[in-house]
Amino acid sequence: MKYKWKLFFSYLLIVLIPFLVAERYLASHLRARLLIQIEDRLFKEALLIKAIIEKEAAGGDLTYQLDGLVKKIGNDIHERITFIDGTGRVLGDTDVSGDDLNKLEDHSRRPEFVAALKGSHGTAVRYSATLKKDMMYLAVKVAPEDSLLGVARVAVPLTRVEELARSTDVILFTTLLFCTGLILILSIVASRRLSRPVEEITRAAQEIAQGNFDIKVYPDVAGELETLGKSINLMALEIKRKIGGITQEKETLNTILRGMSDGVMVLDAQGRIMLINSVFEGLLRRPPDVFGKKPVEVIRSAELQDGFADALEKGETFRMALTMEALDGNRVFDVTITRLEPEGRTEGAVAVFHDITDLKRIEKVRKDFVANVSHELRTPLTSIKGYSETICHEKIQDEAKVRSFAGIILKHANRLSVLVEDLLSLTKLESEKGVANKRKINFRDVLDSSVPIIKPAADEKHLTIETDSVPKNIEVWADRDQIAQALINLLDNAIKYTPEGGTVRVSTKDAGDELQVTVEDTGIGIPREDIDRIFERFYRVDKNRSRDMGGTGLGLSIVKHIIQGHGGRVWVRSVLEEGSAFSFSLPKEAKNK
Repeated sequence: MKYKWKLFFSYLLIVLIPFLVAERYLASHLRARLLIQIEDRLFKEALLIKAIIEKEAAGGDLTYQLDGLVKKIGNDIHERITFIDGTGRVLGDTDVSGDDLNKLEDHSRRPEFVAALKGSHGTAVRYSATLKKDMMYLAVKVAPEDSLLGVARVAVPLTRVEELARSTDVILFTTLLFCTGLILILSIVASRRLSRPVEEITRAAQEIAQGNFDIKVYPDVAGELETLGKSINLMALEIKRKIGGITQEKETLNTILRGMSDGVMVLDAQGRIMLINSVFEGLLRRPPDVFGKKPVEVIRSAELQDGFADALEKGETFRMALTMEALDGNRVFDVTITRLEPEGRTEGAVAVFHDITDLKRIEKVRKDFVANVSHELRTPLTSIKGYSETICHEKIQDEAKVRSFAGIILKHANRLSVLVEDLLSLTKLESEKGVANKRKINFRDVLDSSVPIIKPAADEKHLTIETDSVPKNIEVWADRDQIAQALINLLDNAIKYTPEGGTVRVSTKDAGDELQVTVEDTGIGIPREDIDRIFERFYRVDKNRSRDMGGTGLGLSIVKHIIQGHGGRVWVRSVLEEGSAFSFSLPKEAKNK
């Protein structure tokens, strides 16, 4: 609603409300005055009737003459008169014939009758069921010589009072309409004149609210509105300057947050999230609408929630290690929480989530590597030391026994040698950034040169090695020696875990820009729960059986590093007691020429 109409209706209400109140007051006051006047007249008439009845009663018993006396007095004064005895029975009434008096109801509970018996007189205003109109009743007690004769009641209809009240309402309402019309005209003129500068100021304020800070206000009136217009102009300039500064600071902050490699979460003074950066949002599995929520609603960690609470309450820097489920799995963060308190006021808290997952993983790998290497070295070294001490310190006459001990020492020394060579190969593969000696090679030639190396071990177990399905002329972009090592490791692994009389099959698949190679056996297979870890260093499904077979636990790890170094993939599928199939891919062409 426009301001001028607000002014108009305000003026209208200011005048009309007091006028309506005054009209209602005058009407009710006039009615009250009329009722008082009627009551006063009825009281005087009732006293006159009382005096007449008491005078007549002095001459004898009026019980059988009261109805006639009442009717006679009523005709003289032109009012309705009723005489009621002390029990409430009507003995006379100007409007009721003598034969019908006994049919009238008991009047002992009428309020004017009860009041008259208790005091000098009683008054009541109510609707008369007999006359079908509102009536005023006034009753006086008739008791000549203190002997109760009854109660004389005078009644008058209030028709005249209602007519006078209605006529008064008409006069007042007519006056109200006239004043309303005059007020309407004056209000429209005044509201238009006063609202014009206010509407201009309002329009300027709306423009400022929408971001137009160049608007100017020039109200054509003097006084407070002119001062207000100038203040709005100054306010617009100041807001423009402030918003420019805030925008620049916000852009700087956003740039800093976007450039950070750590996740950031900012809470307000009530402990609710007010800001997160894109890095932290990327950590969440399903980024929700986090703003306005408690940290524990986003990250299910009571320790993190308590850390924020401590930082907000005590102002102490809080640090913790937090494991959180992210999009790429569980990640570990070093969380630092600090309270924000500019100018000594607590404005909230900020938490920085530094990802230490790789550090934790490397630390675990290092610990596992040391433990595994120590374990792998302990067994052969113990055997070598034990048999060597036996040979050196005991006098063994049996040359065959000495040769047996020396053979055991040699076996474990060879095992140590293989382990060291595998460790050196794995270390070299991990330290090199890429494969240096890549060139076009014939994969069938690599396969044909690798099979004879492991053929004796296969013949010993009566295993069949099938390579017929591999094409004669198929080239890949790779290091020949490394691919041969990977292929030999897979073939050796298949021979070790395939029972006698089984089959080891090598096959290839042309997959467009890469060649997929599969080494499949009919061996013991791999349990499903171990498949994901089979390429880890020193990981064995059956540790005791693997050691008996002479494995170091590094063969498949070396295969994985060789293939990934060539830009390929390695995977496995296996069914327990049915066999396994190890596959890898190699590019056919150089990816960066």
